[in-house]
Amino acid sequence: MALYPYQERVKEHVLHGRSVIIQAPTGTGKTRAALAPYVEAFYDLPPETLPRKCIYSAPMRVLANQFYIEYADLTAKYQRLYAHEPIRTSIQTGEQPNNPTFRGDLIFATIDQSLSSALAVPYSLSPGMGNLNAGAFYSSYLVFDEFHLFPQSGEDGVAGAMTTTLTLLMNLRGIVPFVLMTATFSSTMLQELASLLDAEVVQVSPAEYLAIASGNGQRPRSRSYTIEDAELSAQAVLAAHHTRSIAICNQVQRAQNLYQALQELAGEDVTVMLLHSRFTPEDRRSKEEWLRQEFGKENDKRSAASAILVATQVVEVGLDVTCEHLHTEVAPANAVFQRAGRCARYPGEQGVVHVYNVPIKQTHSGEERRDYLPYPQQLSAATWASLLPRSGQTLDFTAEQVIIDEVHTDSDRRLLDAMQRQKSLLRQEIEAAMRGERALRTKLIRRIDNITVLAAPTPAAVGDPFKASGFGLWRGTVKGLLKTLQNYAQGWQPEDDEQNWLMRLPIADERDADDPMQPVTYRWLEVHDATLLDETAVVVVNCAFCAYDGEVGFRIVPPEQGGWSSPPGERKPRNSQGGYSYQLESYPEHIGAMLQVYQREFATDYRCVQARLAKHWNLPADGLDRAIRLAIALHDLAKMDERWQRWVRLYQQGIGEAIAADYMAVHTTWSPNDPLHIQAKQAANRQCKRPPHAAEGAVAGARIVDDLAGDPRLGRAVVTAIARHHSATAGSLGEYRLHSAATAAALAALEEAGFAATDAELLMSKPPIQLEQVLIEAGDFEQTLFYFWIVRMLRLCDGLSQEENP
Repeated sequence: MALYPYQERVKEHVLHGRSVIIQAPTGTGKTRAALAPYVEAFYDLPPETLPRKCIYSAPMRVLANQFYIEYADLTAKYQRLYAHEPIRTSIQTGEQPNNPTFRGDLIFATIDQSLSSALAVPYSLSPGMGNLNAGAFYSSYLVFDEFHLFPQSGEDGVAGAMTTTLTLLMNLRGIVPFVLMTATFSSTMLQELASLLDAEVVQVSPAEYLAIASGNGQRPRSRSYTIEDAELSAQAVLAAHHTRSIAICNQVQRAQNLYQALQELAGEDVTVMLLHSRFTPEDRRSKEEWLRQEFGKENDKRSAASAILVATQVVEVGLDVTCEHLHTEVAPANAVFQRAGRCARYPGEQGVVHVYNVPIKQTHSGEERRDYLPYPQQLSAATWASLLPRSGQTLDFTAEQVIIDEVHTDSDRRLLDAMQRQKSLLRQEIEAAMRGERALRTKLIRRIDNITVLAAPTPAAVGDPFKASGFGLWRGTVKGLLKTLQNYAQGWQPEDDEQNWLMRLPIADERDADDPMQPVTYRWLEVHDATLLDETAVVVVNCAFCAYDGEVGFRIVPPEQGGWSSPPGERKPRNSQGGYSYQLESYPEHIGAMLQVYQREFATDYRCVQARLAKHWNLPADGLDRAIRLAIALHDLAKMDERWQRWVRLYQQGIGEAIAADYMAVHTTWSPNDPLHIQAKQAANRQCKRPPHAAEGAVAGARIVDDLAGDPRLGRAVVTAIARHHSATAGSLGEYRLHSAATAAALAALEEAGFAATDAELLMSKPPIQLEQVLIEAGDFEQTLFYFWIVRMLRLCDGLSQEENP
């Protein structure tokens, strides 16, 4: 299928090295516009043209899910039809954490997942693994969809994912290609962003829109708007209903109440379905498939003669569905028009959008006001005022844009002005997050963020809490659930003490930084006070208080009605041998294995960003590749400490596999299920402790790095990557004494990595310095990015090389 003219313009800009801001109406193919240049570059152009990895960030899970399903199927068809290598497509959301380390090619993710990875405080990984994903983000082709829905918070809106994303993109101009898109930018926002980000603006002209909307000569689709000065009710929905209606509420509880009222009032010939965020992935996928069939473009596939969908914002974007009548509670204009895009979506269709006021709610002070949550009162009220005099009118894309400008221009201008005033503070907070301050995620990504809620009889039954399947609920909602639990628990008498708990949150135990294969374990803290929920990403609720069904979804109930548990998270072994097994490996052998992984798996990952760095940041043409090979060659130097090697020899002797005196081992033969291995490890530990090695190895090789890196910025980044290749938070430096055979092993590893002979005297004994003196400089954005790129490759190659041991 040929691209529309505006899609061709996007592709031309991207493939010529420019970033793009797209403004196009719903249903005109923005996603295809963004991904067409990526697919063409992936198959037909050299990797320097565009990154081989694309991270597609969406504000909501339903949007990420929709695109993942669509493009996973599409890329599979490409492979079958054209015998291409596959584009490895994956998804990473809180609900479907299928790609926590951002491996693969085309990754659909929520903005929370992708942005937390960019800031080195990923929701998908533990603090010790915090530096693993940032290099993926900063070396990818970035697509940001429905940007107007990215989180904003704070009095002036400067906090949140929207301004953090913009701040990062301003600092990445020329280095990381991106497409930023939505149907509902204000004109002010569009032009200001183009200037700030040095990006090309691509818009759909009225003539292009008319051609797309008419579908090759059909009657153009159109929507009229009726403003109902009442609350959304089952009676109003049924009065307007013909064959297909959608009703959208701003809050889950109101959607559940509306669904139950419709179930009571609708006849047997009307199918009523409820969709919101508190269904299991399986049930939600089933509902979405039903929705695509019953509300999709192909009428002949429909099985229900009459159907009504009740939903929340989960259908606001992404789902390719249509209806004759769409009923929605008032929200900011950009959200209302996104919802309206599910009405009369296809050429030739005519529809009506009914907009209702929200209920009045009494505040804690006794004051009565409209309950616009989760949306801002000012924007929602302004939208109502702008739509009211247009009741009964048919509004095309141009008319909708006029309303967008009326409602959003002032707030957009205030946001941009405030962001410029606070850009120094924003950058400082971003840099602090990149140093591991996870508490800043709340401010930099999403203040009104979600907590994954799990249900289990005991916390241990959850398995891995960060891989378990739960429900993403607004943090304030979870605090409300805690109150409900405490109320239901009054007078409750559990059968034993183990069951006497309500809600707990996980705290990761500290691991041995020098044993990265050791699994993460968790302690579970009882949540008595709602303030404990301010930072956590996961909680588990006693399943005695949990109920679930496929019609209404998850809810908290009295203990006599509960008993439902969520699926546990599987704890997968870290290598292919099962458990955490190793094979005996010398220093040069280990470096050689890592270099093979690097060349085979990641050789093209940084080719595009490396070319851009050479052009814009004056980096040597092969600088990044050289730095990665250097980091690999030197990263385990301090494992050749005399004490480490003594422990290795004691252990290997204990299992009956002694090694030569000059054999510099970095891994021993180890199987966690072998009693002999366990006994030998315990015996060796009694005689000798293995010292830490990451920071010590970084210092030992610092002068060699300085001699071979070719750029001092890269040198500091290499040393930092080595110091933190087991833990992103490592900061201590201990004593070390290198074995007499260490120099020969290190020189052999350097030769294996492609480096000419260097002065062996540069290998340092423990110098009288602080670790910070050789690490990247605080606040240096360029050095920080170099570090992220290098440490990602180092950690991935280290882990994968161990998985591949025979």
